[in-house]
Amino acid sequence: MRKEKDCRMLAFHTRIHEHEAGEALCMFIEQGLAPLGFNTLILELNPGYAYRCFPEFSTGTLCREDIRRIREVCLENGIKLIPLFQCLSHQSNYGGKPWPLYQVHPELLEKPDVPDDAKWPEIYCHSWCCSRKEVYDYIFPMMDEIIEDFETDILHIGMDEVFDIGEDDCPVCRGKDKAVLFAETVKTIHDHLEERGVKMMMWGDRLLDASKLLYQMWEADRFGLYKALEDRDRISRDIWITDWHYDRHPHGYPSIDLFLKEGFTVIPSVFMDPEQAGHMLSYMVEAEYIADKLHSPGKVGGVLCTHWDAFDEERKEHLLKGIKEEDPEDKNTSYFVGQVLAKVSQLCRQS
Repeated sequence: MRKEKDCRMLAFHTRIHEHEAGEALCMFIEQGLAPLGFNTLILELNPGYAYRCFPEFSTGTLCREDIRRIREVCLENGIKLIPLFQCLSHQSNYGGKPWPLYQVHPELLEKPDVPDDAKWPEIYCHSWCCSRKEVYDYIFPMMDEIIEDFETDILHIGMDEVFDIGEDDCPVCRGKDKAVLFAETVKTIHDHLEERGVKMMMWGDRLLDASKLLYQMWEADRFGLYKALEDRDRISRDIWITDWHYDRHPHGYPSIDLFLKEGFTVIPSVFMDPEQAGHMLSYMVEAEYIADKLHSPGKVGGVLCTHWDAFDEERKEHLLKGIKEEDPEDKNTSYFVGQVLAKVSQLCRQS
């Protein structure tokens, strides 16, 4: 049992878009992640990656050479590098202006008529239209390029916070079951990755019934997508689920129990509150104990600490200060994430 726990994922997630951020990230790997015992780094890219297949759809300057350098530093420090490529949801940077692909091909969006200056609650983030399969003519080449450049056997596909799917004003989705659309999208991407020998990770929030589990609309679903969980033919149990919750829930985190019962490998995911992180990890230990007693088919695959700011030199400094708790007056989000990294590392080493 101890050997199995030692092999678990202790992961850090961040976004990165610019060439200049690559060296800062390498320094953080050496000075921050490695000393804390982290063994996995998840890098969220699109559209900040300089794609060779579709350079016109890139907004950043991070390139293959940068990834090779980051991967080299990861290997030197015993850290596995995993890319995150956002699928379906988050096809814009919070608001109505979509990423470059959809500026050229707005017909691929579920809600193409939303103005560029629209804000929440008119729109949160754009989603692609699940019924327009031609979207994969662009998505899969970009995805394959990332897999090749990272030399990875695991890909995180995002899929969180899907709000616009199967909309009544979409001419090709109107009347279709939202859960089926979601499940079909998961299966299409899973099949593509399976053909390439690549394991799939995804956020688990849309598979959770918010009303039943007493979660908010962000961390769970209120629009019927959660019914996709029952579709075992489309939602493969070999998918690794990153189960994110950033608020402390007095009743605990029953989604961990649910994913274990359903047979998934679940990775509880935290953000910037050290106390909440400790609470969730304590619940994880109890949930795993109960699941073992009940012979549930799933397992806990580790812990993920998320960081949602684009990585750069400034964020690196705040993270390192947070790890060492050097500046109690620092109110930057990255400082608090650094505190969480130190807390989670300590708890994992004690368990």
